Amino acid sequence: MFTKRVNKVIRQLLVFIAALFVLLLSAANIESYQSPKKVLGAESQVNSNDKFWEEFLEKNPDYIPGWIEVGRIDKVNEIDPNYFTP
Repeated sequence: MFTKRVNKVIRQLLVFIAALFVLLLSAANIESYQSPKKVLGAESQVNSNDKFWEEFLEKNPDYIPGWIEVGRIDKVNEIDPNYFTP
């Protein structure tokens, strides 16, 4: 009788520990899923593009697509007033 009671208590304890373990793993998984992912080079690519266009436009100040890429529509209209910008 005593062994049956001990087995029942041990079984309940193991079920409780297993359920707790599953809940902890689920919480860790949700936390890692919701954390923002870092992308290597995402920010440096933008900076290198801006740097490239600034250097390129210093050498070629009349290159209209370069000024559009930088976002200076006023400079495009100054170079060519008839240039159509959408």
